[in-house]
Amino acid sequence: MAKKQKETVEKTTTNVRSYFTKEINERITEMSTKEMESILRELIDTEAWIAILKYTGMRTPLLDATMRGTDPVAEPSKISWAQGAMAGLSDLETYVIDLNSTPKADNPPQEDEDPDIRPEGIVG
Repeated sequence: MAKKQKETVEKTTTNVRSYFTKEINERITEMSTKEMESILRELIDTEAWIAILKYTGMRTPLLDATMRGTDPVAEPSKISWAQGAMAGLSDLETYVIDLNSTPKADNPPQEDEDPDIRPEGIVG
């Protein structure tokens, strides 16, 4: 059983590594933070966003069960991995929601708004 799990993890890791081609990495490097934020802001109105939320909703209980059901003495790294995975899922969700709760960059701040105050998670 452990051998099969190890093979699955190795295959998944290989698939992820092979996805990040030179072209993909160049596109990532060339994209500005403002462009990224604009695209992520638009994501909230798509079916892709609903799919991401559904995936997050499906994964979170499994990750929570892993954290709660794992012996912290025997497998602390498994708990740490589950915590990191949950943090990553909620970080993207929070970032997109926060982007959509702030005024768009092309809308100037109102008189009573301080343009230097930005919510957590906004980089730029």
